[in-house]
Amino acid sequence: MPGLANIDIVCADDQAIRGGTFQSHNQKVVSNRNGIFMTHIRGCNEAFTAQPWRLSWSKDGGKTFSALYEAVEATNPPALETDEADNLYLARPDFLSRDAHLFRFQAADGYARPLISKIEGGSAGKSCMMYDGARGQLYYFAHNGTFHVVGLDGGVRRSQKLLVAGPTAIQQYPHLSLELDGTLHAAWTTNKNDQYLYTDIHYMKSVDGGETWRKMDGTRLDLPVIADYHGPSDQINLDDEYDYHTWLSSFMVKNGKLHFVYKYTAPGDAARQHYVRYDLKTARREIDFWPEFKGETISLCHNDGFFASRASDPGSPLYCILAQDGHIACLRSEDNGDTWHDHAISERRFASHERMFNPYAIGGCREVTADGYIIGSFTDRVPHPDRMTEADFVGCGGVAPVYFFKIRAGRA
Repeated sequence: MPGLANIDIVCADDQAIRGGTFQSHNQKVVSNRNGIFMTHIRGCNEAFTAQPWRLSWSKDGGKTFSALYEAVEATNPPALETDEADNLYLARPDFLSRDAHLFRFQAADGYARPLISKIEGGSAGKSCMMYDGARGQLYYFAHNGTFHVVGLDGGVRRSQKLLVAGPTAIQQYPHLSLELDGTLHAAWTTNKNDQYLYTDIHYMKSVDGGETWRKMDGTRLDLPVIADYHGPSDQINLDDEYDYHTWLSSFMVKNGKLHFVYKYTAPGDAARQHYVRYDLKTARREIDFWPEFKGETISLCHNDGFFASRASDPGSPLYCILAQDGHIACLRSEDNGDTWHDHAISERRFASHERMFNPYAIGGCREVTADGYIIGSFTDRVPHPDRMTEADFVGCGGVAPVYFFKIRAGRA
């Protein structure tokens, strides 16, 4: 569209499955001086004990991807980080051993052979990772309530039980964000104990690399913290949003503010798309744009997506990428969330279906690339709407392509 940035979309794997990029809670696409890297799942068995997964590498700016590493394990798509020396860190759960595994790919040897170490007790279907260069460590947060600090040599420095189930709900999708001063921020969605219902969204922070945890206002929390609204952590969703799915897509700390994007999926006009901003000094909810989150013409409305920016430049724009009516779409804020403007929308529409929300599992890199792009991935869950069968909706049936996309940052 005139005046908007282009969205380049490339099929990275046309033989993946409909959960290929599950989900937006962790980072599965990164960029460094050697190229762009992404992870996804290519298949699975019904018991989820044999999932082919792949780490892909693009050396031409995302135009083509080739397999760098592949394996078949009881896992979900691995979380991915890179460091200043262009090394890669990949963490995946293992549902059989109940541990997680950290893969370290060294840039010096061309990522030829990973060094693998174990994060004991870290297995969970949903997990995320964050690289802390100043402290020389990684944070691994899993939805079994465990939190792990891992050295760049692969050794676990500390593990703790961070969250426990509450009377109403248990932790599900975990998120992490790191402030320039080293403060680590954590957020999560919960699921009701007795039914499939994402109930509420919560937050806390650590100023000492995950050793102790506090509320937004600095109040110290005793561990483990009750995960749901019966516990002491900060609640992000509204009190009337417990009865239908309330899903945190992404959150990010930037220039003294906490940014959240989430959806309350009540039927019809009751559904709400939220953009929420908190001030970290006052712990005050400053902005809540709902039931719509929009620019001039683009209105973001989707379960999953992500924020992207330049962490080293507090004054740089903040981007939010979700979808609008089946199109990948992006809004831009140049005033840290006060106002939002149209930035990009894909020409192609990835049509939804009454039983599938599409495009699925839109996720990406928190950091705008060095050459000025927002990069991400998603799965097209409905590649052929006119030929779908019941197998496309249950178990591991169906073939669904995984796509990589990039959007030019800055003004179009």
